[in-house]
Amino acid sequence: MTSPTLADKRIIILFGSLDMGGAERQGLILARHLKADQQADVQVWGLGRDHGPVANTCAAWGIACKNVWLHWGLRRRLPHLLRLALQLRQARPDILIAYTKVPNIAAALLWRFCGAKLCIWNQADAGLLLEPGGLNRLAITRVRHFISNAEIGRQYLLKTFGLEPGRLKLIRNGIALPPAALDRRAWRERLAANEQQPVVTMVANLSRFKDHATLLQAWKDVLERSDALYPPLLALAGRFDDQADMLRQQAQALGIINNVRFLGPLDDISGLLQASDICVHSSRSEGIPNAILEAMLCGLPVAGTDIPGIREAVGEEAKDFLAEPGNAAQLADRICRLIDSRQLRESQGKLMQERATALFGEERMCSETVDYILKALRREA
Repeated sequence: MTSPTLADKRIIILFGSLDMGGAERQGLILARHLKADQQADVQVWGLGRDHGPVANTCAAWGIACKNVWLHWGLRRRLPHLLRLALQLRQARPDILIAYTKVPNIAAALLWRFCGAKLCIWNQADAGLLLEPGGLNRLAITRVRHFISNAEIGRQYLLKTFGLEPGRLKLIRNGIALPPAALDRRAWRERLAANEQQPVVTMVANLSRFKDHATLLQAWKDVLERSDALYPPLLALAGRFDDQADMLRQQAQALGIINNVRFLGPLDDISGLLQASDICVHSSRSEGIPNAILEAMLCGLPVAGTDIPGIREAVGEEAKDFLAEPGNAAQLADRICRLIDSRQLRESQGKLMQERATALFGEERMCSETVDYILKALRREA
């Protein structure tokens, strides 16, 4: 007897926009698996105004992709939701899979109207901006199937909204990195770094949801403690969101601008990570950060903020390299310990790579998600 598949199902994956972030990377990995391995009819919809890197990836993978702008301001929300509802109804999906707050809420409110058999809410953070009242609570009540990529996100939904544990599945992120476009030498040239300079990299959009400000303050301490001929470099890769100008001004005011590279959004994350020596991640709230997992897969040691999602990513093996949120001096200490010892960097990097391979595999994430969807469809039948 053949195993059930999703081959006859039309699946629409909803993102907040077609810009690339951790949630979008996870959704695209799943979309590719659903199309290639499950032979499902998969589409990716972004709820922003413009095309972005997600659209380029979809085109390369042969996945249909479109924008349906959903304005979330109070005065324009209702007509935009109505327009999205009509387009979804016309598309006639069997399954809606949403990532991040606004797509989750929109899918929760509209899935029955558009005739879908199933709606999956993906909790890809620790409950950021998902306040317990009003429209959020209404949306939660309209969905019966939830996935969280981290234990902290799972606990937030259970405690805040009183979900039954059986309705919520913990499925950790799966990591997939394409081949590097540029090799280590080419990337080092781009960064203006020689082989003697440690390169410490954080991959995260420059937004208020991260904590680059603490990292920059820590970086000043790192540089002051360094007596190397070639001081280390900090590479910040990610979309220039609402904090970008302020962070540039901060780096200038701290006198560290020459040792910080503001790289903006990148297609070649693999190349940058392979040219780096340490991953750093400063944040106050996370699910499991995709950027950390990708760095781990590349064999980089991790220094970061001691918050649940990051602890879950790096495990006991790296707990001594995590600092209190907002504590620049502690973060600088963790970074310096890794900069000062190549042997420590290599041993920690090996541990991180082994953990990433064992716990955060792409195939495991996809197979667990498909299994959950199939079981949910049977329950809804």
